[in-house]
Amino acid sequence: MMASFPAVKERTLHWDEEVKRSNYFIDKLLSISGSRVLSEYPRKHTLTKVDTTGSFDVIAKTHKRRGFFLSDELSSRGIIGEFAGATRTWKLNTYGLSEKQVQYLANAFIEIAERYELPIPE
Repeated sequence: MMASFPAVKERTLHWDEEVKRSNYFIDKLLSISGSRVLSEYPRKHTLTKVDTTGSFDVIAKTHKRRGFFLSDELSSRGIIGEFAGATRTWKLNTYGLSEKQVQYLANAFIEIAERYELPIPE
């Protein structure tokens, strides 16, 4: 356990940047109608519980792949690690992703929402 302390200390030096990237992603996700954050908002942590029962789960109810459509869409964009079938409430973590990767992830969710005609108010 003592051996991990330098890594933990290093992690805390960049925490504000990590949280800033996480909040950028969450803001983009929240721009999709029906998506909600079940954690405190704005976030002070990179791990976030989200509720997409009003957005992606609506699509899942009529899509032939049901809840797996979101996993398929993300996988086709090279995004892995999500829980297949998770379109209701689930947790995500952006820790360790670069700014470019977080932007790509956020844009992927927006593209998927647009493809399935989920409202994205301006």
